[in-house]
Amino acid sequence: MLANESIHDNNIVIIGFESSGKTTLFSKLSGKKRTDEANVKGSTVHIASASYGNGYLKDTPGINQTDSFTQRIVKEEIKKATTVFIVVRGTHFIEELEKLYPLIENTTKKIVLFVTFSDKMSTDGKQLLLKQITMKKLPIFITDTRHLNNDIKELVLECVNEEDSLKPSQLKELLNLSISNMEPPSLFFERKYMGTFIAFICLFAMFVIPVILAYNISNFVQPLADTYIIDKIKTLFSDTPRIVQMIFIDDYGLLSLGVYSFIWAFPVVLLISCSKALTEETGLKDRIIDTIEPAIEKIGLTGRDIAPIITGFGCNVVAVFQSRSCHSCSRTQCISFISFGSACSYQIGATLSIFNTAHAPWLFLPYISFLLLGGILHNRLWFKNQKIQEHNFMRKAFIQKPSLKNFIYQVKVDLLQFIKQAMPIFLIICIIAGLLQYFHIISYLAIIFNPLLILFQLPTDAATTLAFSIIRKDGILLINEGNGALFSVLSNFQLFILVFLASTLTSCIVTLSTIWRELGFRQARNIISRQLITSILLALSLLVIHQLFQYSL
Repeated sequence: MLANESIHDNNIVIIGFESSGKTTLFSKLSGKKRTDEANVKGSTVHIASASYGNGYLKDTPGINQTDSFTQRIVKEEIKKATTVFIVVRGTHFIEELEKLYPLIENTTKKIVLFVTFSDKMSTDGKQLLLKQITMKKLPIFITDTRHLNNDIKELVLECVNEEDSLKPSQLKELLNLSISNMEPPSLFFERKYMGTFIAFICLFAMFVIPVILAYNISNFVQPLADTYIIDKIKTLFSDTPRIVQMIFIDDYGLLSLGVYSFIWAFPVVLLISCSKALTEETGLKDRIIDTIEPAIEKIGLTGRDIAPIITGFGCNVVAVFQSRSCHSCSRTQCISFISFGSACSYQIGATLSIFNTAHAPWLFLPYISFLLLGGILHNRLWFKNQKIQEHNFMRKAFIQKPSLKNFIYQVKVDLLQFIKQAMPIFLIICIIAGLLQYFHIISYLAIIFNPLLILFQLPTDAATTLAFSIIRKDGILLINEGNGALFSVLSNFQLFILVFLASTLTSCIVTLSTIWRELGFRQARNIISRQLITSILLALSLLVIHQLFQYSL
């Protein structure tokens, strides 16, 4: 709970399913004048909060399944609230209200009901509900949250300040109304077999298109940064003590590698965030998830795991946090997949840079494909006996025109997470790595990788790359060390194997520590040890296949 919440008369909590318009309602009512993030007690899950009237408005995580971690969070927030805003879609009024009712059936809190998607709700259902509101003077608002006008906002504020409230018994009576569902029009996703294939193509495009654009942006900016920023910075530090140079401008330098990493990471985070926000705003993401879920379950995941996995391509740390909304039966698998197969923005930026420097940018597509395939095989190998809990709640989202305001809001949230949470940690690690290099500690640590490199017929000079990639994934950039001397002795296949091993042997320290905090030491140890084994086995398989192919020639 936020420290200043106690001074308010009303603590209002908004609850509802994902894609119900809940977060849009929060942003419209609060006006986003001041938005805070409070940690859920005993965890790192964030709940958006903002002052509202003489109270405090809180947006809880979207519910997606009974008995999920998210629902437990919502129940705790209801206990602390004075007022509960329940949000259900008018298109699926009975279905969603029935599933939310157990959360508030015994509460004594003030209840206000918001029925969203009013523009898509059936006319008969809307009239039936309006009749109940008029006859019984119920605090129910039928609205389109995307276009909430000031008159409605004022009425909501008045309702909060008054004593009127929906009783649980009145909500139960509403469940007896004959309000039919309004299903969205069928799309190509509903086509048998072909629909699933198209959904996977769309999902792949959500990632590939932003990455390609980000690569071109970074490739254009990097020479400019070298000329106008990094070279000038190195000149300024030319007469400073060696330890200062190590920390700021050498291979691990806070200003050299830090700037370089930002150039290759930020565009990826920004554009993947734009892609994710656009598909969420249009409803396309939910339709894709519903379509591919049966196929995803065969690899031990659920449709709810897709969002964190995609987020992992921006930042693994944020993705691990988002995995709290996953089904409890698949969360460990989801985090394991993120750690292995979701290449974070730093990793993507570094690999794009390395392959480009080696004049083999075409290697990126097989690299990212093998990474995803490896993640699937990894989950099938270690979680093949894990049972996925059956569930039958689907989003049934409508495809609609995106709201520019909501789009900007979602992108802003992702960027702030990257800048305020991920970036500072990476910069701190950069300083620590500089000190480790100064005292030659990384060189000693790198020795343990020599047997592995010999096994894969790779030069032992690459050991430092593997060692530093465990600290942070853009450590792969150390292949450039020594003016790119490694490129002269590495074939494209060897470079591919080296980059794959550096990417997958373990997650970076920041992600590993986050997994430790989220799942505990034992689970984190199991995830990383299993990942190490899978990475080596897959790399060995590639090596054997390559040698057999070479032999056949």
